[in-house]
Amino acid sequence: MPLDLNSLRLFCDLVETGSFSRTAERQYVSQPAVSQKLRTLERSVGLALLDRSRGKSIVTPTEAGTILYRGALSLLRDVEELEASLRSRSGEIAGAVRVATVYSVGLHALPGRLKPFLAQFPRVNVHLEYSQTTSIYEDVLSGAVDVGIVACPASRTGIEVVLFGEEAMTLICAPEHRFAKRGEIDLTELDGEPFIGFADEIPTRRLIDERLKLAGVRVRLVNAFDNIETIKNLVEIGSGVALVPEDTARQEVRAGDLAAVKLSAGSAFLRPAGLLVKKTGSRRLAVDAFIRYMRAP
Repeated sequence: MPLDLNSLRLFCDLVETGSFSRTAERQYVSQPAVSQKLRTLERSVGLALLDRSRGKSIVTPTEAGTILYRGALSLLRDVEELEASLRSRSGEIAGAVRVATVYSVGLHALPGRLKPFLAQFPRVNVHLEYSQTTSIYEDVLSGAVDVGIVACPASRTGIEVVLFGEEAMTLICAPEHRFAKRGEIDLTELDGEPFIGFADEIPTRRLIDERLKLAGVRVRLVNAFDNIETIKNLVEIGSGVALVPEDTARQEVRAGDLAAVKLSAGSAFLRPAGLLVKKTGSRRLAVDAFIRYMRAP
């Protein structure tokens, strides 16, 4: 029964994500390739490893699949520790770092640090995926990813939070909006204003709600989304205004598609972002290097 490490890694990703599409993203392969590799693995062991019952939104392991997953996870971690131990003897920083991030940080704040990191450590391979905040916490705890990056990080049992940075929040509106030519604006001026917000489950939404409440402001929520790109699109067509991290709208402001208005000194606030890492006795050199490089100065 020949088993290779790549197939075992793919199978563990399938169990952890419950999704062929998310596994394909993690593995940088097509979804049909994931299906083919799973079929090959099942033929090798002679057993069905995943339950593909119709009507199920996610795939789950069979009894045999659970046994294989637990054994494979232990084996893969032993291999990682062995590789890390050997590299530490030579001082070489190399290997894979698995990172999951929310879109608003990963698309805008992360690239400026990731590019120089990869230039300094060319033998480190960063596997980057975009995910929801709740899933990122779960993936860090399970070991599915080495590092998570989220906005407004919260303390959780078993997770260490390292500050990634803080982003100034700004008001965005359509270029023809009456706020567009203002140099700055106070939050109190948003009272009753049509507003495009983040979805309830997004931590940034809670931060904005707290600040508006402190200012005694009640906006008129038009719609709410979990994707910042959708929020910007709705603001662009004049459906309302929004509060977003300043960096996330720079491209649209430069292109003239959006206007950004700074918050006044009495209203200004920052959105923190944090690195999530599982509390553990030791980490691979590549993961440690990534955390040191990404943490806020």
